[in-house]
Amino acid sequence: MENHKLVPFFLLLFILLLPTSRCTEIKAQQDKDEPFVGVNIGTDVSNLLRPADLVAFLQLQKITHVRLYDADAQILKALAKTKIRVIVSVPNNQLLAIGSSNATAATWIGRNVAAYYPDTLITGIAVGDEVLTTIPSSAPLLMPAIESLYSALVAANLHTQIKISTPSSASIILDPFPPSQAFFNQSLTPVITQLLQFLSRTQSPLMMNLYPYYVFMQNKGVVPLDNSLFKPLTPSKEMVDPNTLLHYTNVLDAMVDSVYFSMKNLNVTDVVVLVTETGWPSRGDSKEPYATIDNADTYNSNLIKHVFDRSGTPLHPEVTSSVYIYELFNEDLRSPPVSEANWGLFYGNTTPVYLLHVSGSGTFLANDTTNQTYCIATDGIDAKTLQTALDWACGPGRANCSEIQPGQSCYQPNNVKNHASYAFDSYYQKEGKSPGSCDFKGAAMITTTDPSHGNCIFPGRAQSILFPFNLPRRFFPNPLETLSSLAKMSSWTCSMCTFVNPPSQRSYCEVCLTAQSQPAIVSSSTTPSAKPKWSCALCTFLNPYCSTVCEICGNRASASLLSTLELNDDDLGEAQLGSSVGSVFLPLRACGNAKKGNGENPVGGGDGTGCSGELKGVVLRRGYGNLGNGERQDMGDGGSGKFDAGGNKGLAAVLQPCINKRKEREDSGVDGSGSNAGGSCGFRAVKAANQAVQVKSLATAGETHLSSECKTWKFLSYNVWFREDLEMHKRMKALGDLIELHSPDVMCFQEVTPSFYGIFHKSSWWKRYCCSIPDETAFPGAYFCMQLSKLPVKSYSCKPFHNSIMGRELCIAEVEVQPDMTMVVGTSHLESPCPAPPTWDQMFSKERVAQAKEAVRFLEKNQNVIFCGDMNWDDKLDGPFPLLDGWADAWTELRPGEVGWTYDTKSNKMLSGNRTLQKRLDRFVCKLKDFKISEIEMIGKDAIPGLTYIKEKRVKGQVKELVLPVLPSDHYGMLLTISPSDSTY
Repeated sequence: MENHKLVPFFLLLFILLLPTSRCTEIKAQQDKDEPFVGVNIGTDVSNLLRPADLVAFLQLQKITHVRLYDADAQILKALAKTKIRVIVSVPNNQLLAIGSSNATAATWIGRNVAAYYPDTLITGIAVGDEVLTTIPSSAPLLMPAIESLYSALVAANLHTQIKISTPSSASIILDPFPPSQAFFNQSLTPVITQLLQFLSRTQSPLMMNLYPYYVFMQNKGVVPLDNSLFKPLTPSKEMVDPNTLLHYTNVLDAMVDSVYFSMKNLNVTDVVVLVTETGWPSRGDSKEPYATIDNADTYNSNLIKHVFDRSGTPLHPEVTSSVYIYELFNEDLRSPPVSEANWGLFYGNTTPVYLLHVSGSGTFLANDTTNQTYCIATDGIDAKTLQTALDWACGPGRANCSEIQPGQSCYQPNNVKNHASYAFDSYYQKEGKSPGSCDFKGAAMITTTDPSHGNCIFPGRAQSILFPFNLPRRFFPNPLETLSSLAKMSSWTCSMCTFVNPPSQRSYCEVCLTAQSQPAIVSSSTTPSAKPKWSCALCTFLNPYCSTVCEICGNRASASLLSTLELNDDDLGEAQLGSSVGSVFLPLRACGNAKKGNGENPVGGGDGTGCSGELKGVVLRRGYGNLGNGERQDMGDGGSGKFDAGGNKGLAAVLQPCINKRKEREDSGVDGSGSNAGGSCGFRAVKAANQAVQVKSLATAGETHLSSECKTWKFLSYNVWFREDLEMHKRMKALGDLIELHSPDVMCFQEVTPSFYGIFHKSSWWKRYCCSIPDETAFPGAYFCMQLSKLPVKSYSCKPFHNSIMGRELCIAEVEVQPDMTMVVGTSHLESPCPAPPTWDQMFSKERVAQAKEAVRFLEKNQNVIFCGDMNWDDKLDGPFPLLDGWADAWTELRPGEVGWTYDTKSNKMLSGNRTLQKRLDRFVCKLKDFKISEIEMIGKDAIPGLTYIKEKRVKGQVKELVLPVLPSDHYGMLLTISPSDSTY
């Protein structure tokens, strides 16, 4: 989904009232299947449904077509035997591997398609997503990847059942209005021509992501809102193409026809359009006032009706394009703007965001979005298993089981199944219908049939009466504001079940729904010298305020409870929190609200106070306050004190936004000098000035440090290998172990993907470093370089290489090694050799050499420089590395005569079966005035214990499976140690 740039001035001509007429229609490929409405399933959702629950929900909603942004194995397994048709996707970061190797493409098809078909009805493969506009440097890889995958489908005899295409954004079309004047961006014509020829030959659709919302937002005052929302129009408001006299009653039809006219200009008339994304956001910030629930409801409801009306478009009334709504769930982990997290039809807990009005338009979502769900005992489960589950629900699960006691309304019929159903539903509703809360090891099931009977009202019906929308707390519009308002209220203990309810505006108990009466106030401070404590919800032990995990049972403290305690520096006495016997945990969204404390439960954020002598403390990183959990952090003199780093104290005002895993919406705006002309550094926004401010705040808080006594400093360079499908988490865990072992002062990573970034972000070592990539600019698609420093950073910046077709750049960190002594650390991933069809000779040596020279010349002006990274250097092809006078290659300086191969298919057993390649691809080159090179070594050469993977290799016409070890990466890491020169002191 991209902010499509459209040319608005043609619209002035386009919205004219002209006599109705229709030109001769071209012959188009007939859509043999009935048009359908499907949904996109994004996974940036906190507490995403388990695959089995997800598929059950799809069936409940009568959704028959889905599109995935990857090829998730668990979801594909769960979809087996369901008649739900699915499009799987090749992520953008896999294009290079698949486009460069037919064997890799065949393996991908085998593992992600053939392994599931026909049990799982895979109908299409989307190769990349908006590649031509998001990562245009990868455009040359698109068709090789598509052709390789198609060849693999042919080999598997699946090419007639499964179609291959690539989704593109509307911005590949220029002058889209009026439609008859539309044409493809001429700079993309070579690739688009090949694509259309392939689609025509294979009878596959052209996938397009089309958003009338963006057309309206970028042309307000020209495009009426009613036209964008499919609302009925008077003849005076219909859009008329002055060239064809075709009347358009909505923007989407005009966008679809602009695609058909663009194809016609390239003499392609037999390819149909499949709309792989369209939708309308239900919420936005102040800059998006039309992102509302009413508009989203209107657009999607009318869209569904429009498709099922089978009216086609004015140009092709005989062909109705099927559409996939973006999207099924609100992806609450998405980065700003606000609208990015609000495109879904449902919240992550399956509660509808709004009620679609689609009755009479087929069965898709027809009046089913408001279905209340209940949790009941599964038929056929033995009484012993049910009794065990019932005991857990009414005991540790804290379900309200009072109504199934003798004499109460739900005691009859007196059998274990009836009682278990009530207890299960009580627990399920109490947990906000969260994923996994209706399982009980298979003893429970979700149903839409109300199990209430007679005077026995099940909790699900009771909750629908009390609060029909039943939104879980993690979906509050602004959790930080919510916490602030809660802090002004007080906790209260339920008189029925003794549960301590958190501060809220609700007047009923969250567990048993009993009305609040004479609420007991839990005081936040009892005496001036008192130290507040919190009571563990599980074991009731009173824990010190500064400890966020129970010292007895390990249960986490309630973020809402902690936030009500307003402490001064001396508020550290020994008082208790009233008569609390427990507390409730307020689950904040993992993104944009609070840094996760221990990788399990989101934590409400730090209060700005460091607690000397306690196990927990406040970690201030990059000017933001996050509640740390793990090692002791002594802040300030004596380890206790308050800080206001980056203007934030107490609960963090701006916290960690999540990684955008799919789409790039930033426009490249690089000026000739490599500075940030348009808010971005080449294809990624990194503002060095802002970084410098943040890091200086960091230094004052003591997170990064200078050490005048330090005699050596370590620098790590590591290509982490973008392969996400090969034990990604375990490889990155092994990399983290190396970081903990060697504790480098500065690290330079290459081939970092958003998924890797997310893993790093949760690692224990992360908080000790300042990262060059702010969370809000970590971007999807192609991999990128990243720098991290424990030393104070003056600035981070980047300089794109203007000859790069792969988006490569020089990343620069200016760090303070000693007081008033600066080191400039540069890293890059120079242009990669890319032997691939049709010529197999695309080695890019000329570009690589020019980039190396440009980088060295740019860094030359500094007195102390380290330049490292994956240089992709081939001494035979590229010649000697272009060093200037005063520069040295650290490896050849300290280890003359040693080959130093950092990519070695013989010593790295993970690469066994690959063609032999032994190169010193990764290097450290230095120019040092005040320091000297002390040591250099390779790390990451050992296999990860107990971990293997299977690689298929063709030997003498037969495919054999090799069981190979797994290492942290396909490259070895390089660790450089420097020390002060003899003349420094």
